[in-house]
Amino acid sequence: MKIESILSTAQLTTRGSFFILLITLTVNLWQQQAPGVIYFLYLLPLIIFIPGIIRGETRTLIWLGFVLLLYFAIAIAKMSKPEPLILDMIELALTVILFSAASVTARVKQKHNL
Repeated sequence: MKIESILSTAQLTTRGSFFILLITLTVNLWQQQAPGVIYFLYLLPLIIFIPGIIRGETRTLIWLGFVLLLYFAIAIAKMSKPEPLILDMIELALTVILFSAASVTARVKQKHNL
């Protein structure tokens, strides 16, 4: 595969999984009837990254990786319940996919000075 195709696939996967994760988290909170302040506190760390994700900035992708560790830990804690919800499983999968895609995108861009 050419570098351009790897980069475009990784960027598309990053953007897609980011916005699908936001939607999944919102629906999961809505399903659990969380108060509005919980929406704000839970989604704000990801919402901050929207401009950088849209522009495809490498620094944003690197910082997103650190923030995703928190969401990964929360998703793992939710999975340890006796009967986890399907949205919890989707949240965990999207967190792993987003972390991997953002890491690949940042690495390829840094390595090839793109």
